[in-house]
Amino acid sequence: MRKKLLFILFILFSHVAWGQKIREELKDDLLRAGSNYYAYPDPDTPLSPAPKGKKPFYISTYARHGSRYLIRAKEYEWPYQVMKKAGEQGKLSEVGKQVLEQLAILREEAKDRYGELTPLGASQHRKIAQRMYNNFPEVFKGMAIVDAKSTVVVRCIISMENALLQLTKNNPSLVVRSDASQHDMYYMNLQDTLLFKKRLPKAALDVYADFCKRHAVHEPSMRRLFNDSIFYRDSIDAYELNKAIFKLASSVQGTEMRYHFNLFDIYTADELYSNWMQYNAYWYLLFGNSPWNGGTQPFTQRNLLRKIIEDADFNIASPRNGATLRFGHETIVLPLTCLLGLNGFDRQFDDLEKLDVNGWINFDVFPMAANIQWIFYRKNPKDKDVLFKILLNEKEAWLPIPTDCEPYYHWKDFREFYINKLNSYQE
Repeated sequence: MRKKLLFILFILFSHVAWGQKIREELKDDLLRAGSNYYAYPDPDTPLSPAPKGKKPFYISTYARHGSRYLIRAKEYEWPYQVMKKAGEQGKLSEVGKQVLEQLAILREEAKDRYGELTPLGASQHRKIAQRMYNNFPEVFKGMAIVDAKSTVVVRCIISMENALLQLTKNNPSLVVRSDASQHDMYYMNLQDTLLFKKRLPKAALDVYADFCKRHAVHEPSMRRLFNDSIFYRDSIDAYELNKAIFKLASSVQGTEMRYHFNLFDIYTADELYSNWMQYNAYWYLLFGNSPWNGGTQPFTQRNLLRKIIEDADFNIASPRNGATLRFGHETIVLPLTCLLGLNGFDRQFDDLEKLDVNGWINFDVFPMAANIQWIFYRKNPKDKDVLFKILLNEKEAWLPIPTDCEPYYHWKDFREFYINKLNSYQE
């Protein structure tokens, strides 16, 4: 609790420092500006030792697929064609000509692979699985049961299979079950039509539009790409072109082209920050505790959280050790983080300018291969005081429930708190 209180005090009295902190983080690693395209960073924070007298016996996870190509062909095609036509008319600067060549390379690399896992994406899940095995070997000892589920999307299935291959490479005796079925989509990737319709009401869209106008930075990038300001102002939707190129620039880090060029070079550090702020605000409006849509969007993950609790109860009652691994999407990881209130992501802000200065930072939650892990501990199968800790992207995180053994929590406290929270939601 002490760590949580210190964190809350810090964010309350350090708004300016937080804003500067994010700018510095982007300068240190400009790839973070890619938001949900940020390639998974290997964790650099050591984990706490196991609670005295207890050892890990069960792991429950929900993970996003690894790095992928953009999902739609038009995301590559439209900016390429705009730049190509401008080049044919002699309107591109030298920088613009170089960017056109890079867009052509990305377009060709991704052809007929839209939305598919990249080689880096596969590697990310192998490495995460290996660290999980190294950090908690007791969970995977002997004929441990590993039950893996994926959404029916191919990139998620291949992410799952890479993780399982890595685990079985370490212990061929593992009893592995894997599945990807529409049968499980009610919790693995719930499409809640009623809640989705409430996601972006006019009030939210108006607030977001005003925010984006205040932080618009397409003009400087257009000046670098084109040699004729009248042309790009009159003939091109500069705002949308900047968005499209920025998305492509964000995605380069997840592909093999990351070894050859970096499209972020066309932006200054401040422009990267402003582009990122617009995306950060958008994700908050979609999945955070936003006052403009009733703050109910995190409850899109109510079925998933109930299933996590149900699966944990089943495994706690079992004498066996093992893991339940789930593979899906960032559109699940982010609202689940908000529903849990993990690291304070359940906080509500009525001013989008307050997000980053208060630590609501999207790339901390859902880089490619993002994951939430529950690590359970007990003395033996008869131990009724089961403890667990929760990891966000393999770093110890805190929850809005009391504990006397930080960073660990009593499972009975978690269960009671979140079942009450889930029951409070009226569908």
